[in-house]
Amino acid sequence: MDFFQAVIIGIVHGITAFLPVSSSGHAALIEDFFHIQGSEGLFFEVMLHLSTLVAILLAFWKDIKKIAAETILIVVDMLTNIRIFAENKRNGADKRYQKISGTNYRKLTLLLLVAVIPMAALGVCSRRLVQIAFGSPMAIGIGMMISAILLLVVDFTAAGDKIPKDVTYDRAMWMGICQGIASFPGISRTGVSLAVGLLCGLNRKVAVKFTFLMAIPAVLGALVLEISQLGEMAVTGTMFAYYFCAALAAGVIGFFLIRRMTKYLQRARFRGFACYNFFLGIVAIVGSILK
Repeated sequence: MDFFQAVIIGIVHGITAFLPVSSSGHAALIEDFFHIQGSEGLFFEVMLHLSTLVAILLAFWKDIKKIAAETILIVVDMLTNIRIFAENKRNGADKRYQKISGTNYRKLTLLLLVAVIPMAALGVCSRRLVQIAFGSPMAIGIGMMISAILLLVVDFTAAGDKIPKDVTYDRAMWMGICQGIASFPGISRTGVSLAVGLLCGLNRKVAVKFTFLMAIPAVLGALVLEISQLGEMAVTGTMFAYYFCAALAAGVIGFFLIRRMTKYLQRARFRGFACYNFFLGIVAIVGSILK
């Protein structure tokens, strides 16, 4: 992979990472076009995911600090409730338990924690299948068409008005399952997560925030899995410089784009993104047949 190819992929990744289109699908198609394979492509994906993770962390740092604080308080309250339960059983008392989901932000934290469980399980169990799919433009094209259909469906669905306190944990489980399914190339993680959140009745603002916050454990999980598969490989100084510049471009573009997208997706229609996904999916499938 030369410098030009690396930077092109980095720019495309930075643009598509936070749009309702598949950044992994775009990267896989471009890598297939440039005939980039094996550990070279895998190491590059690690760099791109790292840049995406840094961009999300910087953009949502205030929310992340609040979620971290709420997580600690949730653990403390749960331990307190265990102690109260033991005391009530031992002494026949009827002491009140601490309310775990007392505030809106506390409930958002709990929903995120619940959603991570099926997402992580699917990510680990399906990683071999995902690796195979990454090498198949046909599979990527089908994934893009699935994203297109979901975006069209949600575009013609009445908007919801639920805030985190109104959302049940089974809905969070479904959102986590869909995030796990979105690890397949071509299926847009942002698009699918946002569509499922809106179909579950979330209002636009909450659905967008939940989608981007869910991307943190999703990207982190993908990064860990990819690093575990790297093994021993020789990385030349030139190769690292190319990849670093590409990842830097992806991270900078992604950071500024995510700030705009959090506002834009709260009011946007999705049919344009659906048409784009459908068209690119057709191109990928036809290209795979003619290859």
